[in-house]
Amino acid sequence: MTPIEPENSIDLLSRLKHGDKLAYEKIYFAFSKELLVAAFKKTGDKVIAEELVQNIFISLWEKRESLNIENLQAYLFGALKLSVINHIRSLVTENKYVEYQALNYTENSDDTAHSIALNDLSGIIEDSINSLPLKTQEVFRLSRYQFQSVKDISTELNISEKAVEYHITRSIKRIKEYIKNFYIFF
Repeated sequence: MTPIEPENSIDLLSRLKHGDKLAYEKIYFAFSKELLVAAFKKTGDKVIAEELVQNIFISLWEKRESLNIENLQAYLFGALKLSVINHIRSLVTENKYVEYQALNYTENSDDTAHSIALNDLSGIIEDSINSLPLKTQEVFRLSRYQFQSVKDISTELNISEKAVEYHITRSIKRIKEYIKNFYIFF
């Protein structure tokens, strides 16, 4: 880099402020390589470094009329520092978002798959119960859905406790077979 003397810097900035493209080019050629090296050291990526430096010079041109720069070198390297910080901050935010999405997507996918499997299983169980004789269905529902004891079911249906146990055992065996056959079929 060819250093720009402070007096020349003031003159170049004044000319830049009035839209002098030649002054802009001189500033660009005087600082771009050094800025690029510094940006590359911070980012480790040549393309990102070039983009950050380009953005600094684009901003310099676009805001030339409103900028009050006293030290051109300090201004450009300060702008680079902020650009690198913002770039790293955006990467961190993006990575957190990607991690969040991956975690959420996995959880939602697992929840969806779990819900579907649960609905399928509930349907299979209900179909198997409906295939049982009416008395066996009634005993099973009182036992498993209404949580009544064998003694209470026996009293309510006016059947022996052994008969209640038989109906429950028969129901469970039939449901297991039904589920097994369903999963073998699919």
